[in-house]
Amino acid sequence: MGNTTAKKAEQCRMFFVDGKKFKTNALLGFFRVPLRRENATKLALLAEVLQKGTEKYPSVTAVAAAAEECYGALWQVQIIKKDGEAWLSFSMEVSKHVSEKEVLDFLLQLMKHPKRTENLFPAETVERCKAILRRRLEAKGDDKIAFAAKRARELAAEGEGAGICADGYLEDLEKLTAADISSFYEEVLAHAPVCLYVCGDSDGRQMLKKWKGELSLQGKDLWEFGQTCRKQASCRKIAEKANMGQTRLVLAFDSGIHPWDRAFLSLRVLCEVLGGGNGLLFQEIREKQGLCYDISMTCDTMTGLAFVQTGVAGKDAKHTASEICRILQNVADNGIKNDDFQDAVEQIRRKISDISDSQWKIMDYVAEQEIIGTNLDSQQILRRLADVTAEDVVKAAQKLSLRTMYALTGEEEFSWD
Repeated sequence: MGNTTAKKAEQCRMFFVDGKKFKTNALLGFFRVPLRRENATKLALLAEVLQKGTEKYPSVTAVAAAAEECYGALWQVQIIKKDGEAWLSFSMEVSKHVSEKEVLDFLLQLMKHPKRTENLFPAETVERCKAILRRRLEAKGDDKIAFAAKRARELAAEGEGAGICADGYLEDLEKLTAADISSFYEEVLAHAPVCLYVCGDSDGRQMLKKWKGELSLQGKDLWEFGQTCRKQASCRKIAEKANMGQTRLVLAFDSGIHPWDRAFLSLRVLCEVLGGGNGLLFQEIREKQGLCYDISMTCDTMTGLAFVQTGVAGKDAKHTASEICRILQNVADNGIKNDDFQDAVEQIRRKISDISDSQWKIMDYVAEQEIIGTNLDSQQILRRLADVTAEDVVKAAQKLSLRTMYALTGEEEFSWD
Protein backbone atom coordinates (compact mmCIF):
# COMPACT_ATOMS: atom_id res chain seq x y z
CA MET A 1 0.00 0.00 0.00
CA GLY A 2 1.26 3.49 -0.80
CA ASN A 3 1.95 6.06 1.87
CA THR A 4 -0.64 8.84 2.04
CA THR A 5 -0.11 12.43 3.13
CA ALA A 6 -3.37 13.86 4.46
CA LYS A 7 -4.51 17.26 3.25
CA LYS A 8 -7.13 19.31 5.09
CA ALA A 9 -10.08 20.15 2.86
CA GLU A 10 -12.21 23.28 2.96
CA GLN A 11 -15.92 22.76 3.46
CA CYS A 12 -17.00 24.53 0.28
CA ARG A 13 -15.01 25.77 -2.69
CA MET A 14 -16.67 27.87 -5.41
CA PHE A 15 -15.46 28.39 -8.97
CA PHE A 16 -16.79 30.63 -11.71
CA VAL A 17 -15.87 29.97 -15.35
CA ASP A 18 -16.61 32.63 -17.96
CA GLY A 19 -19.12 31.07 -20.34
CA LYS A 20 -20.38 34.07 -22.30
CA LYS A 21 -19.64 32.32 -25.59
CA PHE A 22 -21.93 29.40 -24.74
CA LYS A 23 -25.71 29.44 -25.24
CA THR A 24 -26.41 27.64 -21.98
CA ASN A 25 -25.37 27.82 -18.35
CA ALA A 26 -23.67 24.75 -16.94
CA LEU A 27 -23.61 23.98 -13.22
CA LEU A 28 -21.67 21.29 -11.43
CA GLY A 29 -21.72 20.53 -7.72
CA PHE A 30 -20.15 17.53 -6.03
CA PHE A 31 -19.46 16.04 -2.64
CA ARG A 32 -15.91 14.70 -2.32
CA VAL A 33 -15.76 11.24 -0.75
CA PRO A 34 -12.57 9.24 0.02
CA LEU A 35 -12.99 6.03 -1.97
CA ARG A 36 -12.87 2.88 0.15
CA ARG A 37 -14.07 -0.68 -0.40
CA GLU A 38 -16.56 -0.29 2.44
CA ASN A 39 -18.27 2.76 0.89
CA ALA A 40 -17.94 2.19 -2.88
CA THR A 41 -21.17 0.23 -3.30
CA LYS A 42 -23.08 2.48 -0.91
CA LEU A 43 -22.00 5.48 -2.95
CA ALA A 44 -22.97 3.91 -6.28
CA LEU A 45 -26.39 2.95 -4.88
CA LEU A 46 -26.91 6.37 -3.30
CA ALA A 47 -26.36 8.08 -6.67
CA GLU A 48 -29.07 5.86 -8.13
CA VAL A 49 -31.52 6.55 -5.28
CA LEU A 50 -31.06 10.34 -5.43
CA GLN A 51 -32.40 10.37 -9.01
CA LYS A 52 -35.71 8.78 -8.07
CA GLY A 53 -37.53 11.68 -6.42
CA THR A 54 -37.32 14.68 -4.10
CA GLU A 55 -39.57 16.35 -1.55
CA LYS A 56 -40.97 18.72 -4.18
CA TYR A 57 -40.77 16.27 -7.09
CA PRO A 58 -41.61 12.90 -5.46
CA SER A 59 -41.23 10.62 -8.50
CA VAL A 60 -39.02 10.07 -11.52
CA THR A 61 -41.80 11.47 -13.69
CA ALA A 62 -42.10 14.59 -11.56
CA VAL A 63 -38.34 15.21 -11.66
CA ALA A 64 -38.35 14.83 -15.45
CA ALA A 65 -41.32 17.20 -15.75
CA ALA A 66 -39.55 19.82 -13.63
CA ALA A 67 -36.49 19.62 -15.88
CA GLU A 68 -38.70 19.95 -18.94
CA GLU A 69 -40.26 23.09 -17.45
CA CYS A 70 -36.74 24.57 -17.36
CA TYR A 71 -36.70 24.67 -21.18
CA GLY A 72 -35.70 21.01 -21.37
CA ALA A 73 -32.72 21.26 -19.01
CA LEU A 74 -30.30 18.33 -19.02
CA TRP A 75 -29.31 16.98 -15.61
CA GLN A 76 -27.41 14.07 -14.14
CA VAL A 77 -26.50 12.51 -10.81
CA GLN A 78 -23.47 10.26 -11.07
CA ILE A 79 -20.29 9.03 -9.44
CA ILE A 80 -17.06 10.37 -10.93
CA LYS A 81 -13.84 8.65 -9.85
CA LYS A 82 -10.72 10.77 -9.55
CA ASP A 83 -7.66 8.94 -8.25
CA GLY A 84 -8.45 7.83 -4.70
CA GLU A 85 -11.65 9.78 -4.29
CA ALA A 86 -15.14 9.71 -5.75
CA TRP A 87 -17.35 12.68 -6.51
CA LEU A 88 -21.07 12.41 -5.86
CA SER A 89 -21.83 14.74 -8.72
CA PHE A 90 -24.92 16.80 -9.62
CA SER A 91 -24.85 18.58 -12.96
CA MET A 92 -27.26 20.67 -14.99
CA GLU A 93 -27.11 22.33 -18.39
CA VAL A 94 -29.87 24.87 -18.85
CA SER A 95 -30.93 27.71 -21.10
CA LYS A 96 -29.81 31.17 -20.00
CA HIS A 97 -33.48 32.20 -20.15
CA VAL A 98 -34.28 30.08 -17.09
CA SER A 99 -34.26 32.05 -13.85
CA GLU A 100 -31.59 31.61 -11.23
CA LYS A 101 -34.28 30.67 -8.70
CA GLU A 102 -35.60 27.80 -10.86
CA VAL A 103 -32.12 26.44 -11.56
CA LEU A 104 -30.99 26.46 -7.94
CA ASP A 105 -34.30 25.08 -6.68
CA PHE A 106 -33.96 22.07 -8.97
CA LEU A 107 -30.35 21.32 -8.02
CA LEU A 108 -30.96 21.84 -4.31
CA GLN A 109 -33.88 19.44 -4.41
CA LEU A 110 -31.56 16.76 -5.78
CA MET A 111 -28.66 17.51 -3.46
CA LYS A 112 -30.32 18.30 -0.14
CA HIS A 113 -33.99 17.35 -0.30
CA PRO A 114 -34.39 13.81 -1.65
CA LYS A 115 -37.64 11.99 -1.00
CA ARG A 116 -37.41 10.57 2.54
CA THR A 117 -39.68 9.82 5.46
CA GLU A 118 -38.18 10.55 8.87
CA ASN A 119 -34.74 10.74 7.21
CA LEU A 120 -35.14 7.28 5.62
CA PHE A 121 -35.26 6.59 1.89
CA PRO A 122 -38.31 4.52 0.88
CA ALA A 123 -37.42 0.83 1.12
CA GLU A 124 -39.14 0.06 -2.19
CA THR A 125 -37.08 2.77 -3.94
CA VAL A 126 -33.84 1.38 -2.54
CA GLU A 127 -34.75 -2.16 -3.61
CA ARG A 128 -35.64 -0.98 -7.11
CA CYS A 129 -32.33 0.87 -7.35
CA LYS A 130 -30.47 -2.20 -6.11
CA ALA A 131 -31.98 -4.16 -9.01
CA ILE A 132 -30.86 -1.47 -11.47
CA LEU A 133 -27.34 -1.40 -10.04
CA ARG A 134 -27.19 -5.22 -9.95
CA ARG A 135 -27.96 -5.43 -13.68
CA ARG A 136 -25.37 -2.78 -14.43
CA LEU A 137 -22.68 -4.57 -12.43
CA GLU A 138 -23.53 -7.91 -14.05
CA ALA A 139 -23.24 -6.33 -17.50
CA LYS A 140 -20.05 -4.32 -16.98
CA GLY A 141 -17.93 -7.09 -18.51
CA ASP A 142 -19.89 -6.98 -21.78
CA ASP A 143 -17.64 -4.26 -23.19
CA LYS A 144 -14.40 -6.21 -23.03
CA ILE A 145 -12.13 -3.33 -24.07
CA ALA A 146 -13.48 -0.94 -21.42
CA PHE A 147 -13.61 -3.66 -18.76
CA ALA A 148 -9.99 -4.74 -19.32
CA ALA A 149 -8.75 -1.14 -19.20
CA LYS A 150 -10.62 -0.39 -15.97
CA ARG A 151 -9.64 -3.68 -14.34
CA ALA A 152 -5.96 -3.13 -15.13
CA ARG A 153 -6.13 0.33 -13.58
CA GLU A 154 -7.62 -1.10 -10.39
CA LEU A 155 -4.98 -3.82 -10.18
CA ALA A 156 -2.12 -1.40 -10.79
CA ALA A 157 -3.32 0.77 -7.89
CA GLU A 158 -4.32 -2.10 -5.60
CA GLY A 159 -4.13 -1.14 -1.93
CA GLU A 160 -4.95 2.52 -2.71
CA GLY A 161 -8.21 4.37 -3.15
CA ALA A 162 -7.45 4.50 -6.87
CA GLY A 163 -7.63 0.70 -6.90
CA ILE A 164 -11.24 0.64 -5.71
CA CYS A 165 -14.03 0.15 -8.25
CA ALA A 166 -16.34 3.17 -8.01
CA ASP A 167 -19.08 1.20 -9.79
CA GLY A 168 -19.53 -0.87 -6.64
CA TYR A 169 -19.29 -4.61 -5.93
CA LEU A 170 -21.98 -7.21 -6.48
CA GLU A 171 -21.02 -9.13 -3.35
CA ASP A 172 -21.52 -5.98 -1.24
CA LEU A 173 -24.82 -4.95 -2.81
CA GLU A 174 -27.28 -7.52 -1.55
CA LYS A 175 -26.79 -6.80 2.16
CA LEU A 176 -27.39 -3.04 1.84
CA THR A 177 -30.67 -1.73 3.25
CA ALA A 178 -32.59 1.55 3.10
CA ALA A 179 -31.26 2.31 6.60
CA ASP A 180 -27.65 1.80 5.41
CA ILE A 181 -28.05 4.16 2.46
CA SER A 182 -29.92 6.76 4.53
CA SER A 183 -27.22 6.73 7.19
CA PHE A 184 -24.46 7.00 4.58
CA TYR A 185 -26.21 9.98 2.95
CA GLU A 186 -26.20 11.74 6.34
CA GLU A 187 -22.46 11.00 6.63
CA VAL A 188 -21.85 12.57 3.22
CA LEU A 189 -23.79 15.71 4.17
CA ALA A 190 -21.90 15.98 7.46
CA HIS A 191 -18.33 15.18 6.40
CA ALA A 192 -17.87 15.64 2.63
CA PRO A 193 -16.25 18.84 1.31
CA VAL A 194 -18.30 20.40 -1.49
CA CYS A 195 -17.16 21.98 -4.77
CA LEU A 196 -19.50 24.21 -6.78
CA TYR A 197 -18.91 25.34 -10.37
CA VAL A 198 -20.84 27.64 -12.67
CA CYS A 199 -19.92 28.21 -16.30
CA GLY A 200 -22.03 31.05 -17.65
CA ASP A 201 -22.46 34.82 -17.76
CA SER A 202 -21.02 37.14 -15.11
CA ASP A 203 -24.08 36.81 -12.85
CA GLY A 204 -22.91 33.22 -12.26
CA ARG A 205 -20.74 34.54 -9.43
CA GLN A 206 -23.82 35.67 -7.57
CA MET A 207 -25.49 32.35 -8.32
CA LEU A 208 -22.58 30.52 -6.69
CA LYS A 209 -22.95 32.50 -3.46
CA LYS A 210 -26.68 31.81 -3.30
CA TRP A 211 -26.10 28.13 -4.07
CA LYS A 212 -23.63 27.81 -1.23
CA GLY A 213 -25.93 29.71 1.13
CA GLU A 214 -28.96 27.55 0.31
CA LEU A 215 -26.98 24.36 0.89
CA SER A 216 -26.71 25.44 4.55
CA LEU A 217 -23.52 23.44 5.04
CA GLN A 218 -22.83 22.67 8.70
CA GLY A 219 -20.29 19.89 8.33
CA LYS A 220 -17.69 19.19 10.99
CA ASP A 221 -14.75 16.80 11.03
CA LEU A 222 -14.47 16.99 7.25
CA TRP A 223 -12.96 14.01 5.46
CA GLU A 224 -9.32 14.47 4.57
CA PHE A 225 -7.73 13.61 1.26
CA GLY A 226 -4.20 12.44 0.74
CA GLN A 227 -1.59 12.44 -1.96
CA THR A 228 -0.47 8.85 -2.30
CA CYS A 229 3.23 8.03 -2.57
CA ARG A 230 3.17 4.72 -4.39
CA LYS A 231 5.78 2.17 -3.33
CA GLN A 232 7.85 0.41 -5.94
CA ALA A 233 6.83 -3.20 -6.46
CA SER A 234 7.83 -6.07 -8.70
CA CYS A 235 5.69 -6.66 -11.76
CA ARG A 236 2.60 -8.81 -11.30
CA LYS A 237 1.25 -10.99 -14.12
CA ILE A 238 -2.51 -11.53 -13.96
CA ALA A 239 -4.85 -13.34 -16.34
CA GLU A 240 -8.64 -13.46 -16.00
CA LYS A 241 -11.07 -15.47 -18.09
CA ALA A 242 -14.03 -14.20 -20.10
CA ASN A 243 -16.18 -15.43 -22.95
CA MET A 244 -14.39 -13.75 -25.85
CA GLY A 245 -12.38 -14.44 -28.98
CA GLN A 246 -9.28 -12.29 -28.73
CA THR A 247 -7.25 -11.44 -25.66
CA ARG A 248 -7.14 -7.93 -24.25
CA LEU A 249 -3.66 -7.17 -23.02
CA VAL A 250 -2.93 -4.18 -20.76
CA LEU A 251 0.49 -3.22 -19.43
CA ALA A 252 0.55 -0.76 -16.53
CA PHE A 253 3.66 1.33 -15.92
CA ASP A 254 4.45 3.47 -12.90
CA SER A 255 6.19 6.69 -13.89
CA GLY A 256 6.92 8.03 -10.43
CA ILE A 257 5.85 11.39 -11.91
CA HIS A 258 3.10 13.21 -10.04
CA PRO A 259 0.41 15.12 -11.95
CA TRP A 260 1.58 18.36 -10.30
CA ASP A 261 5.16 17.89 -11.54
CA ARG A 262 6.29 19.89 -14.57
CA ALA A 263 7.61 16.58 -15.95
CA PHE A 264 4.04 15.26 -16.26
CA LEU A 265 3.63 16.95 -19.64
CA SER A 266 6.72 15.08 -20.83
CA LEU A 267 4.94 11.85 -19.87
CA ARG A 268 1.88 12.89 -21.88
CA VAL A 269 4.05 13.57 -24.91
CA LEU A 270 5.78 10.20 -24.47
CA CYS A 271 2.42 8.41 -24.48
CA GLU A 272 1.52 10.21 -27.69
CA VAL A 273 4.86 9.35 -29.33
CA LEU A 274 4.44 5.69 -28.46
CA GLY A 275 0.71 5.12 -28.47
CA GLY A 276 -0.89 7.85 -30.56
CA GLY A 277 -2.87 7.07 -33.71
CA ASN A 278 0.29 6.46 -35.71
CA GLY A 279 2.68 6.05 -32.79
CA LEU A 280 5.78 3.89 -32.61
CA LEU A 281 3.88 0.98 -31.05
CA PHE A 282 1.32 0.98 -33.86
CA GLN A 283 3.99 1.22 -36.55
CA GLU A 284 6.10 -1.59 -35.15
CA ILE A 285 3.67 -4.02 -33.51
CA ARG A 286 0.60 -3.57 -35.72
CA GLU A 287 2.03 -2.51 -39.08
CA LYS A 288 5.35 -4.35 -39.24
CA GLN A 289 4.76 -7.44 -37.11
CA GLY A 290 0.98 -7.79 -37.32
CA LEU A 291 0.80 -8.92 -33.71
CA CYS A 292 -2.23 -6.91 -32.63
CA TYR A 293 -5.58 -5.59 -33.77
CA ASP A 294 -5.23 -2.19 -32.10
CA ILE A 295 -2.82 -0.56 -29.68
CA SER A 296 -2.71 2.69 -27.70
CA MET A 297 -0.92 4.26 -24.76
CA THR A 298 -2.36 6.75 -22.29
CA CYS A 299 -1.44 8.19 -18.92
CA ASP A 300 -3.84 8.78 -16.06
CA THR A 301 -4.09 12.49 -15.30
CA MET A 302 -4.52 11.92 -11.56
CA THR A 303 -2.17 9.04 -10.69
CA GLY A 304 0.85 9.22 -13.00
CA LEU A 305 0.28 5.64 -14.13
CA ALA A 306 0.66 4.91 -17.85
CA PHE A 307 -1.12 2.12 -19.72
CA VAL A 308 -0.55 0.32 -23.01
CA GLN A 309 -3.62 -1.59 -24.12
CA THR A 310 -4.04 -3.82 -27.13
CA GLY A 311 -6.02 -6.71 -28.59
CA VAL A 312 -4.02 -9.83 -29.51
CA ALA A 313 -4.35 -13.52 -30.11
CA GLY A 314 -3.77 -15.31 -26.80
CA LYS A 315 -0.72 -17.14 -28.14
CA ASP A 316 0.91 -13.79 -29.00
CA ALA A 317 0.29 -12.03 -25.68
CA LYS A 318 3.63 -12.79 -24.06
CA HIS A 319 5.63 -11.89 -27.18
CA THR A 320 3.62 -8.68 -27.69
CA ALA A 321 4.27 -7.64 -24.10
CA SER A 322 7.99 -8.22 -24.63
CA GLU A 323 7.95 -6.15 -27.82
CA ILE A 324 6.17 -3.26 -26.09
CA CYS A 325 8.84 -3.24 -23.38
CA ARG A 326 11.60 -3.49 -25.99
CA ILE A 327 10.31 -0.47 -27.92
CA LEU A 328 9.92 1.54 -24.73
CA GLN A 329 13.48 0.65 -23.68
CA ASN A 330 14.74 1.64 -27.11
CA VAL A 331 13.24 5.11 -26.64
CA ALA A 332 14.83 5.34 -23.17
CA ASP A 333 18.23 4.29 -24.56
CA ASN A 334 18.33 5.90 -27.98
CA GLY A 335 15.85 8.77 -27.93
CA ILE A 336 13.16 9.73 -30.47
CA LYS A 337 13.12 11.36 -33.89
CA ASN A 338 12.39 15.07 -33.97
CA ASP A 339 9.46 14.60 -36.36
CA ASP A 340 7.83 12.10 -34.00
CA PHE A 341 8.37 14.49 -31.10
CA GLN A 342 6.93 17.50 -32.94
CA ASP A 343 3.88 15.54 -34.13
CA ALA A 344 3.19 14.34 -30.59
CA VAL A 345 3.50 17.84 -29.11
CA GLU A 346 1.06 19.14 -31.72
CA GLN A 347 -1.47 16.43 -30.86
CA ILE A 348 -1.25 17.29 -27.16
CA ARG A 349 -1.55 20.98 -27.96
CA ARG A 350 -4.76 20.34 -29.89
CA LYS A 351 -6.23 18.27 -27.08
CA ILE A 352 -5.51 21.00 -24.53
CA SER A 353 -6.88 23.69 -26.85
CA ASP A 354 -10.06 21.67 -27.42
CA ILE A 355 -10.91 21.93 -23.71
CA SER A 356 -12.19 25.48 -24.23
CA ASP A 357 -14.81 24.28 -26.72
CA SER A 358 -16.90 22.47 -24.09
CA GLN A 359 -18.32 23.74 -20.79
CA TRP A 360 -18.04 20.30 -19.24
CA LYS A 361 -14.44 19.78 -20.37
CA ILE A 362 -13.56 23.19 -18.91
CA MET A 363 -15.16 22.43 -15.53
CA ASP A 364 -13.68 18.93 -15.35
CA TYR A 365 -10.27 20.40 -16.14
CA VAL A 366 -10.63 23.16 -13.53
CA ALA A 367 -11.83 20.63 -10.95
CA GLU A 368 -8.86 18.32 -11.59
CA GLN A 369 -6.45 21.25 -11.34
CA GLU A 370 -7.97 22.21 -8.00
CA ILE A 371 -7.72 18.66 -6.62
CA ILE A 372 -4.13 18.27 -7.86
CA GLY A 373 -3.22 21.67 -6.48
CA THR A 374 -1.67 23.21 -9.60
CA ASN A 375 -4.52 25.57 -10.61
CA LEU A 376 -3.10 26.26 -14.06
CA ASP A 377 -5.38 27.42 -16.85
CA SER A 378 -5.12 25.92 -20.32
CA GLN A 379 -2.95 28.78 -21.62
CA GLN A 380 -0.44 28.27 -18.81
CA ILE A 381 -0.37 24.54 -19.59
CA LEU A 382 0.26 25.31 -23.26
CA ARG A 383 3.20 27.54 -22.31
CA ARG A 384 4.63 24.73 -20.21
CA LEU A 385 4.12 22.33 -23.12
CA ALA A 386 6.16 24.64 -25.35
CA ASP A 387 9.08 24.22 -22.94
CA VAL A 388 9.09 20.42 -23.18
CA THR A 389 12.05 19.02 -25.13
CA ALA A 390 12.71 15.65 -26.74
CA GLU A 391 15.28 15.05 -24.00
CA ASP A 392 12.56 15.56 -21.37
CA VAL A 393 10.45 12.90 -23.09
CA VAL A 394 13.37 10.46 -23.06
CA LYS A 395 13.82 11.11 -19.33
CA ALA A 396 10.15 10.28 -18.80
CA ALA A 397 10.66 6.99 -20.67
CA GLN A 398 13.61 6.18 -18.42
CA LYS A 399 11.42 6.59 -15.33
CA LEU A 400 8.79 4.04 -16.37
CA SER A 401 8.75 0.71 -14.55
CA LEU A 402 6.42 -2.14 -15.43
CA ARG A 403 3.96 -2.63 -12.59
CA THR A 404 1.23 -4.94 -13.92
CA MET A 405 0.70 -7.22 -16.92
CA TYR A 406 -3.00 -7.97 -17.27
CA ALA A 407 -4.75 -10.23 -19.77
CA LEU A 408 -8.49 -10.72 -20.21
CA THR A 409 -8.77 -13.84 -22.30
CA GLY A 410 -11.12 -16.51 -23.56
CA GLU A 411 -8.34 -19.06 -24.03
CA GLU A 412 -8.51 -21.98 -21.62
CA GLU A 413 -4.79 -22.72 -21.84
CA PHE A 414 -3.55 -19.13 -21.56
CA SER A 415 -0.24 -18.81 -19.71
CA TRP A 416 2.34 -16.11 -19.16
CA ASP A 417 5.09 -18.76 -19.16
